[in-house]
Amino acid sequence: MSKEEVTAKIIGCAKDSFLHNGYHGTSLKTICKQAGMTTGALYHRFHGKDALYRAVVEPATKKLLETLNNCPTNAACSIMPEQGLILVYLYWDVFRIVVQCRCTSYYNEFYSAIEKSVYHRLSKLNNNYAEDICWLLSRAYLATFFEIIRCDYDFETAKKCIGALENFFAPQEIH
Repeated sequence: MSKEEVTAKIIGCAKDSFLHNGYHGTSLKTICKQAGMTTGALYHRFHGKDALYRAVVEPATKKLLETLNNCPTNAACSIMPEQGLILVYLYWDVFRIVVQCRCTSYYNEFYSAIEKSVYHRLSKLNNNYAEDICWLLSRAYLATFFEIIRCDYDFETAKKCIGALENFFAPQEIH
């Protein structure tokens, strides 16, 4: 097995363990046993559970942040653009892990970054909101968005919920 295959196998077993056991219930020894690897092989690639967790979730979360930061803000592409929601569903298990494992330092980093993105998108859509109100609404939006993931909604239901969120948090003016 190549070095890349070994790393991918460890990450795959870690993903399954984080998804089913949470962060605290995940054991590096168990991951090694499931992957058929030694703990030395794991520690050669990852400095511990935090680094392994980051390797599991960071690629997908970075893609979501890039989508939010690069998509223009307008009526068709508002707070959570459809391509962002599609990305969440492409990496559904990863986002379930992120939402379930809120105790990690990476969750705090990710939450802070996505909160900034949502804030900027929301403030562009409705510049009538004061800054403190916009931050408050951004946090409320994220709590609701994460609840969609936590409750395991199917894509079509999530899409309807996002539409309702968009109308509630950033109503479009009727001309």
